Amino acid sequence: MPITTIQGTYPGKKLKGKDRYKKLYHYTSFDSFVKIWLNKNLRFAKTENVNDIFEVKREYSAQTISQMPLMIALRDIIASYRQISLTMNYDTYYWGCMSSLMWGHYGNKRAGVCIEIDFEKLDFSKSMLYSPIYYRKKAKKKITLDSSVISLNTLRKFIISNKREIFFTKSIGWNAENEFRIISNHEEYLDISNAITAVYLTEYDSQECLFVEKLVNGAIPVRYIKFNSVGINDLVPSRLD
Repeated sequence: MPITTIQGTYPGKKLKGKDRYKKLYHYTSFDSFVKIWLNKNLRFAKTENVNDIFEVKREYSAQTISQMPLMIALRDIIASYRQISLTMNYDTYYWGCMSSLMWGHYGNKRAGVCIEIDFEKLDFSKSMLYSPIYYRKKAKKKITLDSSVISLNTLRKFIISNKREIFFTKSIGWNAENEFRIISNHEEYLDISNAITAVYLTEYDSQECLFVEKLVNGAIPVRYIKFNSVGINDLVPSRLD
């Protein structure tokens, strides 16, 4: 594998709007990467398995007694949605694949793989909703049904109208994940066959890195991220490929 430094200006400039998620990153274990690469898809996971306890414990209330049966339906409909969580670029220098936090939590303690995905090349079905996550110091704990919610049809419209609060808001403590989320209540997988643009590892001479090189067989770049310590608890990563 030839090693070439990819130059970036430090510190980078903050990204806004769609520039934040032109490239997305999925951290995973080596074994899971093999399955993802062979199948070229990401599996949607249950929304009740999200890591923010305030998101899981969010409460819903009704304005009238007649809405009470719809409260049960509301929880069932929300539970029917599944999600895929990805990481966005932090700024023009600090890419989503460079997060030591994400490598530690989701990249199998640095022994895993980070997959880079081109947002524009993703094939979204009509049932999929997607958005960056919005982080709040005080996440809304309770969502109350509008008085207009009187049937399953109006309930579904209410959920879509309030999708930001229901599906795309987390407490500020999770903002370092810089999450981009895709959800669906119909699909089991997201097709990424045409969207993978690179893969990243943190061990240049590991067996996993060598196997990844053989597996992708030159179809995309395999890049090595090196973290250099420049001070106490201060890591500045440099991108190599």
